[in-house]
Amino acid sequence: MNLSDMHFPRQLEADGSTDTIRAALARQLVRLGPEGVLKVPLLTFNKSLETAIRKARLQRRVRLGLDDILEKLAAEKKGLDELQQKTAAPHQDRISRLLLFSDDGAERLYHNIETTLIAHSPRILGCMLNIKGGEIGQIITGKTIAVKVILIEHKDAVSDILRALI
Repeated sequence: MNLSDMHFPRQLEADGSTDTIRAALARQLVRLGPEGVLKVPLLTFNKSLETAIRKARLQRRVRLGLDDILEKLAAEKKGLDELQQKTAAPHQDRISRLLLFSDDGAERLYHNIETTLIAHSPRILGCMLNIKGGEIGQIITGKTIAVKVILIEHKDAVSDILRALI
């Protein structure tokens, strides 16, 4: 994953915050398991990030659980591929989804996350949060359940969360 080649949502490029966001994302990168090929940003969880995630949840722009996320991404990819075949208009691939996950996942989970990030690149950015799945569950659902992976589904919510890093 090369952060310098990524195109962020237009609103972030318009407000000039992309360089600062790139620097925040590049601060600490981690490999997803011993056999992993990707390095992803490790984000320090803070109040701003929590607020942005809660806001996205209230706006119904958060999807929980890897199986549901994979199903949604596959359906979107199919639609995008069909649209690309029908139209000859060039388009620039931008990050429009964030895959956020806890730092207490099993090796198999991280392998599945890595496969997902590769399959849906460049429109998805994966970031590890330095919190446990139980904490993500508490933030998202208000209950003490483990939620290891969430997908932020809308460019406005993605922009809010990326802005929360700076």
